Amino acid sequence: MRALLLAMGALLAANCAEAPPAPVAELEAKAAGSQFLFVWSADKDKVESDFMSVVDLREGSATYGDVVATLPIGATGTMPHHVEYEFPAGGMVFADGFTGNLTSLIDLRDPLQPKLAAQMKDMGEFSFPHSYARTDAGNVLVTLQGMNGKYGAPGGLAELSADGKVLRTVSARSAATPDALVWPYSLAVVPGKDRAVVTLAEIGWPGQDYKSTRQVQVWSTSDLKLLGTADLPESGQGEHHVDPAEPRVLADGTVYVGTFSCGVYRIDGVNEGAPKAVFVHAFPGGTEMHNSCAVPVVVGKYYVQTVPEINGLIALDVSDPIKPVEASRIVFDEEFHMAHWIAADRASDRLVVTGNDQSWALVVKLDPATGTMVVDPTLPDGINFDRTSWPHGESGPAKVHGALFGG
Repeated sequence: MRALLLAMGALLAANCAEAPPAPVAELEAKAAGSQFLFVWSADKDKVESDFMSVVDLREGSATYGDVVATLPIGATGTMPHHVEYEFPAGGMVFADGFTGNLTSLIDLRDPLQPKLAAQMKDMGEFSFPHSYARTDAGNVLVTLQGMNGKYGAPGGLAELSADGKVLRTVSARSAATPDALVWPYSLAVVPGKDRAVVTLAEIGWPGQDYKSTRQVQVWSTSDLKLLGTADLPESGQGEHHVDPAEPRVLADGTVYVGTFSCGVYRIDGVNEGAPKAVFVHAFPGGTEMHNSCAVPVVVGKYYVQTVPEINGLIALDVSDPIKPVEASRIVFDEEFHMAHWIAADRASDRLVVTGNDQSWALVVKLDPATGTMVVDPTLPDGINFDRTSWPHGESGPAKVHGALFGG
């Protein structure tokens, strides 16, 4: 490790002649990774407040792997769901309480003293926020699945400032899509291209019939104009085209969209505003709710997917985005089931995984050369949220969803 760090310092010096190389201590801190893990947590019995949990990942800490701080948000039974997919540079994280129609802006700049910076419900005429993505301008795009305080299509998009002010909103209605199927679900901004890819998929509501979709949209981020819509074609291997869920941008700028039905589609023509979807891969499962594929993450040349059917993760080598190839898979112990959310520590080789509506989080290490994945040996039993006591008091077990490394 010492040789590697010295080599990194030499490379920095060669390429930045006017600036001194980073101190070795700074490089070592980066190699060790982020010092905290933030986990969006729901009070399981819906009696006490939902909250943000802070897990200590500081090497050598006496509380390593434990929840060392919490932030109750002053609202109960909101279904804490998605946080941002990447930890923002400013340390202010947007997070949704989906059934509560609530967005919380959480100040995590001091991880041991998290603060609630702002909260909002409706954004213009739109309601029920789901996913968040940062634009090149530093603002935040939000997908919303309801209108006027009621859940139901057609939904829309909102643009927020970094401090949570609503700058503008727009309906996602399109002549290419019946109003009943306009469910903006998730999105990815293509860096430097004035483009965002938005998936249309209903999250679902208890007691209501689920409406399946098969479309993605391309928007300009500068003026929030819908440029084009693409239908996902059948894969020829099953119903992998149903319910597009999560778009992600690969290292070369290619956009992939994963579906709840465990398909992966490449979206061509994004920059031209004339999208076309091409099937490229199918993961196991996707036939029922319990084995639906959910959140992926891109790490270097790997596209890593949560795959409940195998009770684990599968990493694709996407060096050639036309022909992705499976690089590795990891199967978790049965106690860690329903893998759903995943996010990367951009300061190390770690991933965090949580289960859908479950009370656990796992840290996984990914080899950047081979894609091989193993559970982090420093946390072999994961992080347990099935507990009674928290830093904010005795509020009983929690169910967790979105999670991010930071600090």
